Amino acid sequence: MHTKSQVALEFLATYAWAFVVVAIAIGALYYFGIFDFSNYLPQKCVFPSQFKCLDFSLSPSEVKINLANNLGEDIRVTSLQITNDANPPISCTPPAAFDWASSTDKDITFTSCTGGAYIQGERVDARVAISYYAVNTPSQQTHLINGKINGRVISS
Repeated sequence: MHTKSQVALEFLATYAWAFVVVAIAIGALYYFGIFDFSNYLPQKCVFPSQFKCLDFSLSPSEVKINLANNLGEDIRVTSLQITNDANPPISCTPPAAFDWASSTDKDITFTSCTGGAYIQGERVDARVAISYYAVNTPSQQTHLINGKINGRVISS
């Protein structure tokens, strides 16, 4: 009866060592970033059809977006804002108000970005709000368009 318990104990000890080896291997893979799936996600810039996102870049302290005006009329952009859900949220200096001709693209640059987990090498998820009105419309009613940028902050 004593030999049966020894065999059972050796059997369990063998499986325990195998479990420890597998746990160490998984821990090493996690440590070296193999399980960081954000590395494999695509970068994207999504805006409504009125403003098509042609390109964007996220560099340290700066966010650049190239948008096309597909509204079919000239507009005046009155304000731009960028934010995200981080604590504290991203804070950038927006460009000044500008006129934007129909069917043209415009480079929009937010400068002096801080906060919002805006760190080189990290992924950032940011929302951009654009407030504008049509220049040739008598009432000049203000409209608000929201877009989203998701990408990795790269070196400049």
